[in-house]
Amino acid sequence: MKKDENEKLEEYGEPSLEDFQTTEEELATKARKKEKRQKTIKYITLIIILALLVNIWGIFPRIMNIPSIQFLLKSHELSKDSDIQVWKEAVVTINGNGRKGTGFVVSAAGIIVTNFHVIDNMKDIQVSFSNGEIYSAEMFKENPENDLALLKVVELKKELSSLRLSEQKVKPNRPIYIIGNPLAHTFIVNEGTSGEMIRSSLQSEVLLIDVPVHSGNSGSPVLTKDGLVVGVVYATTEENKGLAIPAKQILELLDMY
Repeated sequence: MKKDENEKLEEYGEPSLEDFQTTEEELATKARKKEKRQKTIKYITLIIILALLVNIWGIFPRIMNIPSIQFLLKSHELSKDSDIQVWKEAVVTINGNGRKGTGFVVSAAGIIVTNFHVIDNMKDIQVSFSNGEIYSAEMFKENPENDLALLKVVELKKELSSLRLSEQKVKPNRPIYIIGNPLAHTFIVNEGTSGEMIRSSLQSEVLLIDVPVHSGNSGSPVLTKDGLVVGVVYATTEENKGLAIPAKQILELLDMY
């Protein structure tokens, strides 16, 4: 019986030590595979980095070009003024349909002035304040011929800070300020001087202002040093000067003139 058992053990046998050892060839193969995996990971990482850099460099000029740097520095300096800080509280960023513009509150009950072209065909209008509060808004009144629109905040739970409208035309060469959302920025303050009233494609005459105006500034209030709104920015000239609709047109739309 023991003889039979021994024969069976000999038949199956135990694996040799060499069977558990890795040959140099196998080690080399594993090393090549590992090196190949590492190279693949490096290539993929490099492609991802390049893609991110392309996106960054595509956005960077719009955010931090020379005009941006200039008005950001100017805005930072002007925003130290306590009056301007108060005026900013009444300015809003208008968003919807992937578009952005500016508006400003003229009634504590939530009436906001902007340009008609800013909110034309815009759905799900959102207005954001400098303190981070966001509200929904809807069309209240419009005057496409003078590129004006009034929005009303929906479900307002408190009174809002507002700006006063001037009933008088501003004289030329007077200091003025605009507050808006140019390019990729928000609540930017800039300063300049008022110009003459000129004819335009709108029904009414418009105010020429010597202030740099950029995309996103549409709907920005034009303010005197006393904080009175004398106009609302709606366009720019080839010389990058601003064009503003007189406050008189806003008052008429509000039935206050």
